[in-house]
Amino acid sequence: MNTEESIKKLTEEFDAELKQLTNEISKEVSSIGEDSEVLQDNKTLFKIKNGNYQYNFEWKKVIFNVPIPQFTMKSQKWSFDIPEVTMKLKEICFDWPKTKMTDKKVGEKPEVTCDWKMKKIGFIKTKIWQCTTKWTPIIISVPEVTMETKCMSTKIPEVVMKTKEIIMNIPEVTVEMKEVSFNTLVITSIDYAESEENIENSNEKITQIQQKINELTLGYEGKMKYLQVNLVNEQFDKAQAEILGSIDTDKKNMEKAIEDSKNTISELKNNGAAEQLKIEEDKLNKLIDDLNKILAPFEQVLKDLNEQRRIALESIEMAEAEV
Repeated sequence: MNTEESIKKLTEEFDAELKQLTNEISKEVSSIGEDSEVLQDNKTLFKIKNGNYQYNFEWKKVIFNVPIPQFTMKSQKWSFDIPEVTMKLKEICFDWPKTKMTDKKVGEKPEVTCDWKMKKIGFIKTKIWQCTTKWTPIIISVPEVTMETKCMSTKIPEVVMKTKEIIMNIPEVTVEMKEVSFNTLVITSIDYAESEENIENSNEKITQIQQKINELTLGYEGKMKYLQVNLVNEQFDKAQAEILGSIDTDKKNMEKAIEDSKNTISELKNNGAAEQLKIEEDKLNKLIDDLNKILAPFEQVLKDLNEQRRIALESIEMAEAEV
């Protein structure tokens, strides 16, 4: 609903309520006697006669100025590169150190054995104590590292940069004063030839209804003055939603890609794929950096939009204060 339609709707609601209160006045005056009659009702004067009493009302035209926001939608075109990430299953092979224990000779140690042995000395055989030395190798187990190829399958992010263009409508607001007028009913006098005592009760009720009319009139003015505030907020809320919606899908896709990339890095760490790990960590850092770069101008536009909203609302408030 645009500004003109909103004002028209509000005025129609006021007229309907005012007509209802006018009918209440007519009924109240008519209750004074059966011979009551409407003398005049021409949207200028409203007179009811009952016996010797005449109740005089006047249709008053109320005019006041309302600051009305005028909106001009300016299109802003943006073009930026955005990473498109696809997770693809890939086999990664890398050298993996394997350690095994191998027996190795590191030296020799002497082993001496002694025993009684028969030995011929000249023509006589006799027992003698004889010792012999034998060298035995020293064997120890030492770790031996060999490299063997290990393969694993994991999802690896593949990044392709694509250019994206978006067009956003940003509201620009100017405040113009608009004259608004409406008719309201005001009791001006009661003409009578007899004592006031006979009409005192009815007069009190009419006064109460007049008070309702006054309150209705003031309420209408208040609603009209605050109507433009709602119009400003509606336009800026719509623009804000459009900005957020234009980047929301890309933002969610990139956040998911970042999360998938982190999971891949964890899997590579657990399997010791150091070389591929460094590659994927660099990819992750670039994805995070790209996301921040893409979001930065949108965040600035939202800040600017909120500032324009604040200025527009302040302009309306200042215009109302000057009326």
